Amino acid sequence: GAHVRVSASDTSSLSLSLSLSLSVVASMSLQEELVAARSRCENLERELEKLRSKHQDTTLAEQAGDVESFARFQLRERRTLRGHFSKVYTIAWAPDSRGLVSGSQDGKLIVWNSFTTMKVHAIPLRNFWVMTCAFSPSGDVVASGGLDNNCSIFRLTSRENPLRPARELVHHSGYVSCCRFLSKELILTSSGDMSCILWNAEGGEVVSKFLGHAGDIMYVSPFPFPNHTNFLSASCDGTIKNWS
Repeated sequence: GAHVRVSASDTSSLSLSLSLSLSVVASMSLQEELVAARSRCENLERELEKLRSKHQDTTLAEQAGDVESFARFQLRERRTLRGHFSKVYTIAWAPDSRGLVSGSQDGKLIVWNSFTTMKVHAIPLRNFWVMTCAFSPSGDVVASGGLDNNCSIFRLTSRENPLRPARELVHHSGYVSCCRFLSKELILTSSGDMSCILWNAEGGEVVSKFLGHAGDIMYVSPFPFPNHTNFLSASCDGTIKNWS
């Protein structure tokens, strides 16, 4: 029989042609997958829009049509509290509506007399990146939290100067975005670790942990009546959850 001699250069040319052909096929396959993925995304967007439309069965104007108009009033500045040296990131009223606590990225919590604008306490924080603060219902305890992942409890009746944390609540694996007292003993925290925790502020123990959000939780709002543990949580996943 006849013998066909294939040179090394011919072999290289065949390998290169085969590689180019496979690359073209792979490129076409990826392109087709990309087109299909875009099509699926567009279909999902249309389905989501249908679901939104189903729930948007009214407008604010329609719902508020029977509400009587309020008399006009004008807010004006009453007092300015000066004392922080950087961004004031958080603030909370005391239960007597006279005191308030503010947290700043100058590394200080300041407890104020809002009537006189005088500082009652200036509390140094171990972490400058404070994000939240709160007053207890009893008015003698404040709390703060931030990028150190902890919630710090301070007793305003302590004789320490400066005040040091009476308790550090340590369990979150992400920043503490919000803290709110439910009672003198119970405090609620939310975190960038997508969880909320109910704590015993006196002993520092975790009472309950709440999971269910798919994004950072930025805020919690307790039920506005005493002796209740119901609360709302707001998350970067675009949802608000009601816990009880």
